[in-house]
Amino acid sequence: MKKLIFLEMAVLSALLVVAVLISARLDQPTFSQGNISASSNATDTTEETQTEAVQTGPTWNTYPEDRQITAKQYFVYDCKARTYLLNSGAEDDRVYPASITKLFTAYVAMQYLHPHTYYTVGDALDMVVPGSSVAKLQKGDILTARQLIEGMLLSSGNDAAYMLACEAGRVIKGQPDLDAASAAQAFVDQMNKWAKAMGMLNTHFVNPDGIHDPDHYSTIKDLTTLATICLGNNTIMQNASTPEADIKLHEETVVWKNTNALINPTSDHYCPYAIGLKTGQTPNAGSCLLSAFRKDEQFLVIGVFGCPEETDRFDDTLQLFNQFVLD
Repeated sequence: MKKLIFLEMAVLSALLVVAVLISARLDQPTFSQGNISASSNATDTTEETQTEAVQTGPTWNTYPEDRQITAKQYFVYDCKARTYLLNSGAEDDRVYPASITKLFTAYVAMQYLHPHTYYTVGDALDMVVPGSSVAKLQKGDILTARQLIEGMLLSSGNDAAYMLACEAGRVIKGQPDLDAASAAQAFVDQMNKWAKAMGMLNTHFVNPDGIHDPDHYSTIKDLTTLATICLGNNTIMQNASTPEADIKLHEETVVWKNTNALINPTSDHYCPYAIGLKTGQTPNAGSCLLSAFRKDEQFLVIGVFGCPEETDRFDDTLQLFNQFVLD
């Protein structure tokens, strides 16, 4: 037992070093549109398109100067300068992340599951709160870990989130037949350990999908750290920047549409400079969005939380983006 404890502490110490290295990379972000897979063409912007936008004005939504931000909490972070250009409150004010949680679920699950290993959907579905957003999985469906991440990040599937949590939890415990509740708890415990190791010191997770719980929270500072972790992860960014994907499940084709309207070229809120990340929404958290943009030499992360309506999170985000990229 002492050896196990020592080993775990050694691993967490190593992870702290990784966190420092990730922070140091912020002034030269590793993610670029060239890293996105072919299925993400909607986010690719050619030099010709960018030149046209500069000459003729923005091709995305603009807003009157007197429009008020609807979000209760919001921020704009400059990744290169590693500083907040705007912050509605203190960096450590509590924020309810809702389904933005799934970004970290994906990151932690990838530490334990091989992306191309197949998993059969089973009792993990029993953990999903009825009426919550799903990827339309059914018991008996067989998917790879990578496909589960895709279903979780595009359609914000709570069923995919619990599948990843349960399978990773069984690996963590070394018990392939561990029941869903125990496996999910083992995974959430590791989420909290990884969060601390990655520098998210004021974050606490209760579940892998972001369903509201008073003890499931984060902060603006920690969510900024989460965004930068994701920006350095190709698997997460490939999915976070994909407008939609389809998959064959239970003998029918299921379409997963990305809940982030900013990266959908058919949406009224499409912005060619948006490169992800994730939406969230619960009655307590309101409508939320953690997003990233790259335009010319600017590399921004923008977060809006507690918006009253679903579309408000996109309008608020674009208004904040415009404020710092338009003359």
